[in-house]
Amino acid sequence: MQIKLKRRSLIGFSVIIVIYFIYLRATRSNREAKNVDSDLFISLDGENNNNQKSRFRDWNDYKLTEEEKTRNGFGEHGAAAILTNSSEIDLNEKLYHETGFSVVVSNKISVNRSLDSVVHSNCSNVKYYATLPNVSVIIIFHNEVLSVLLRTIHSVINRTPAELLHEVILVNDYSTNAELYDPLKKYLLENFPPKVKIKNLEKRSGLIVTRMEGARSASGEVLVFFDSHIEVQNNWLPPLLQPIVDDRKISTLPIIDYLDPFTFEYLPGQSNFQGSRGVIDWYLDFQELPKLPNDQMNDLKPYPNPIMLGAAFAIDRKFFIDELGGYDEGLQIWNGENYELSFKLWMCANRILTVPCSRVAHYFRQINPSRVSKDDYVARNFMRIAEVWLDEYKTLPKQLEPKRYENVDPGDLTIPKAVKKRLNCKPFRWFLNNIAPDMIERFPPLADPPKFASGAIQSVANPRLCIDNMGKLNDEKIGLDECSHDMLNPSLNQNFIYSFLKDIRQDHGRHEFCLDSYELRLTGCNNLSFGNQFWIYDKDSKEIIMNTSTKKCLTIILVNDSLTLDECNNEMTQKWNFAYVNETAYEYFNDIFGYRSILS
Repeated sequence: MQIKLKRRSLIGFSVIIVIYFIYLRATRSNREAKNVDSDLFISLDGENNNNQKSRFRDWNDYKLTEEEKTRNGFGEHGAAAILTNSSEIDLNEKLYHETGFSVVVSNKISVNRSLDSVVHSNCSNVKYYATLPNVSVIIIFHNEVLSVLLRTIHSVINRTPAELLHEVILVNDYSTNAELYDPLKKYLLENFPPKVKIKNLEKRSGLIVTRMEGARSASGEVLVFFDSHIEVQNNWLPPLLQPIVDDRKISTLPIIDYLDPFTFEYLPGQSNFQGSRGVIDWYLDFQELPKLPNDQMNDLKPYPNPIMLGAAFAIDRKFFIDELGGYDEGLQIWNGENYELSFKLWMCANRILTVPCSRVAHYFRQINPSRVSKDDYVARNFMRIAEVWLDEYKTLPKQLEPKRYENVDPGDLTIPKAVKKRLNCKPFRWFLNNIAPDMIERFPPLADPPKFASGAIQSVANPRLCIDNMGKLNDEKIGLDECSHDMLNPSLNQNFIYSFLKDIRQDHGRHEFCLDSYELRLTGCNNLSFGNQFWIYDKDSKEIIMNTSTKKCLTIILVNDSLTLDECNNEMTQKWNFAYVNETAYEYFNDIFGYRSILS
């Protein structure tokens, strides 16, 4: 039966709605101040479960939390562990360059160490479904440091509800380290329940194939994939499972924290619990962008994430294997599999959610011998993904790096293209427009995006001197040196770009380094258009201002020809000339990223 409302009824209904939203806005801050878990019984599909509270349960392990507080020792509570014995330091340095880990440090830290909580304080108030699916945790490894691997396993066993942990499947990708065979097997038998299992592959297969071997061996309802060098926070699992119960055609991700591979210190990432989103640039490198504004209203609520990092995620087992078809096993060794799965989840299924109340820490190594190869398998993987998933954007990586891709064969694409057709996947342009609308804004699909200024940065107070990287790049302080003869095209040390993101960067091939206001050092560009790498170059006053809120300017100290940040005062010591200033770009300086009008 069709119901027709009178005009007066519609007006009355509208008034009620307006009053309701005013009420929500007025009470939101009060709820948060009182630590009231306002979304406690609201499922992700919007169903209000306040009348069904018996369906929910507090999964926190308070006994473990209290027990860990009493622990003392080397590296306990996630503290940095520092060696003092000179012979140990020498051996540790040698092993660090061989493995990417401080092996001596790791071996001195308990494999069953405690961690202090870094989870948002309000997360402890959140309850999840009383009935959740069980999980198979899949951990693959190749020549992993044994104590690091054991710490990963202990962390999972200790901090996961036993009734939810169906099994832990370790898959050894044909390691050459003898410790990872009989000694590991013996330790597992003596220290863990039978649910911890190990499978040894008979040839080196790489991350993608090895994870699929683990997935096919699993029988849990949900798969959790972990790298072999992680440590989880208490109550990490229930927050990941509830969204999957609500919608099985998704994947959930924890917030990824950082573990220092040299000191084993736990370093919480995603400052202020805001979280970030993964995307790719057109080199197909993984990048991070902030949450979209609509997702920043609630620090605890799961939010959409375009591209997963891949080190830790949960997904329904049958959905992953039987419907999505798992990973493309034509991808080799490592890298790109997270892009391929992310595109499938967004373009062919429902979504990816990052869940802030789930925290998992990962060791990000600067040295990783297991990935050294004479073949550029990453280029092959990237080309394979581009050909299948990027549609009209697929040629961009080749345009940016023609030499890298000129002889790369992506292999037979029959199977991944058939999967894409079977799943009736949306086009890549849909992904850009709807899921990652800021990706093109931050990473325009151009080999040379417009810039505001470039070349040498010359001091007005002492025109003999220009800003120079002093032959140092990553996390080293910049300085001043004699200006290059050709300041439009100076030496690499003095060649800077004031980019459309309003950072001051140097381009060193595939790696770009940006001027960071912390200690005035060059560090990896964050591409965020705010924070420590955000600078305003006023072409009229010639000041380089550290964002607009600090009122501090880049300043030369004439007595020793060094650099500092000081209160802006319009003195000559705070005036700088870029060799080239793009006057056309400056006409659009106040556009969101200062380049869109130029492109159009």
